[in-house]
Amino acid sequence: MSGKSIRKKNTTKVPRVDSYWGFLIKKEQAADWLTIVISVAVGCFLVTRTYPFPGTTSDTFGYLWSAIQNIFTYLRPFGYSFFLRIVHKFSDSIYSVIVSQAFIYVLSLGLLLLAVKKYWPGLKSWWFRLFEVVVSFSPAAIFMLDTILSDTLQCSLVFIMLAMLIVMIKEESWVAMIVYVASLFASFHTRYSCMFFPIAFIPILALKGKEVFRVSAIVLTILSFIVFHVQTKANMSRSIGVRQFSTGFEGWQLANNAIHVIPFIEDDEEAKIPDDAEIMELHKFVVLYDRQQEVISNATNYGQEATAAFIWNNDSPLKQYFFRQQQGKVYSSVWVRMGSGLYKQYGKWIILHYPWLFFRYYLLPNIKQVFFTTKSEVIGNYEIVPADKEEIVVWFDFPGDQAMEPRGHFFTAIFLPLMKWIELITWLVLMSSAIFLFQVKRKGDLTKDTSLILWMLFLFGLVYYGTVTFASPIALRYWMPMHAVKLVFAWIAVSESLRIQASQDR
Repeated sequence: MSGKSIRKKNTTKVPRVDSYWGFLIKKEQAADWLTIVISVAVGCFLVTRTYPFPGTTSDTFGYLWSAIQNIFTYLRPFGYSFFLRIVHKFSDSIYSVIVSQAFIYVLSLGLLLLAVKKYWPGLKSWWFRLFEVVVSFSPAAIFMLDTILSDTLQCSLVFIMLAMLIVMIKEESWVAMIVYVASLFASFHTRYSCMFFPIAFIPILALKGKEVFRVSAIVLTILSFIVFHVQTKANMSRSIGVRQFSTGFEGWQLANNAIHVIPFIEDDEEAKIPDDAEIMELHKFVVLYDRQQEVISNATNYGQEATAAFIWNNDSPLKQYFFRQQQGKVYSSVWVRMGSGLYKQYGKWIILHYPWLFFRYYLLPNIKQVFFTTKSEVIGNYEIVPADKEEIVVWFDFPGDQAMEPRGHFFTAIFLPLMKWIELITWLVLMSSAIFLFQVKRKGDLTKDTSLILWMLFLFGLVYYGTVTFASPIALRYWMPMHAVKLVFAWIAVSESLRIQASQDR
């Protein structure tokens, strides 16, 4: 032997850490995918056995008309109509829409739930299976899968965004960033309230990752909104002849919400007559009209409920004043002009001058619906598709003479009474998990990644509930994504609490 020492090679293998994308397709996750698929499939079977044809509303025919004409309309984004056009290229069956919506819903749920499983797997696998069933089988979401409206697509895009953000925080994945930006951009075109999501996401993205990753994520988030902004202005220019981002709808909605206070303004409201002549004229008209007709009081059950009736009903003061201004002019142009101008300013004036009344008679009824949602709106209110609706009969290979009556109402009879309680229970679960985490956290520290993810989910929920509550009268379908979001937050919070407790017991 030489005098040189012989060193043994270190043969210890470092365990390979799978990326999220590799984790998704491992055979160990087959049972998870199967659980999600079966949960959604059972729900779809139950709802379609009850209602043989997808649910529709007047919005449905608006989406379809936009898809048939391949044209943007001022009343809603084009994204869902674009989705209908894609589906139609592969099949003109009305059921192809439902199958496509269910497929995207399952895929998005899988991406979100398996992100949770990868980073917070839990102690027992059967506990996670139960968690997957409870999250997947959301009765409100299941019902909306059988409806031709944008809610399911928007819900799925939310799940994809949140899943990708979790992966971005945990792994700094560039692939996840690309998927996140694409889903965020698609969500802008699906529902206008989604444009506020970056308010929740950007502060979190600014705190995680290498500088190039952080800056790229924030820049792409902002850039996606800028592109959407430019596209919307171009679409408005082509369809209405006015190059502006506002479609007018937000002004109509703001005025609709604000005039909930009109019946409750004291007799001294003359002291708060607007300085602007146009706003003053509108205000006097609305006050006088409501005193004579009591339309606002009746529609809001004397201040107990929030409603969107003043946008659509022809006997509302807003529509009556609109008809006076229209006077033979193009309906859409006047609608957009008044919504983006006078009605928006009028709504702001009322809210600023009567903030307490606005809170009491619009926001407070809506806030109550956040926690205990009694308004079902579309859900459970099955409407038979009129055979003479050209948008349905022409676009789809639709048997117009086929019976469309429900085969019973057992899905609605069983689940609709439970939905408001399910919403309340998810709130209680969320709050309990947050309290548990707060108490345990005193004994140990959360990892930075988990802390950021919990804050991201909290901020997203705050933005989501805040924008929806302020912007629109609440119904069950608006809370579709939050069923899963609240339960995901609770699972992560409890998992981290148990981890901290276990570390302290060693």
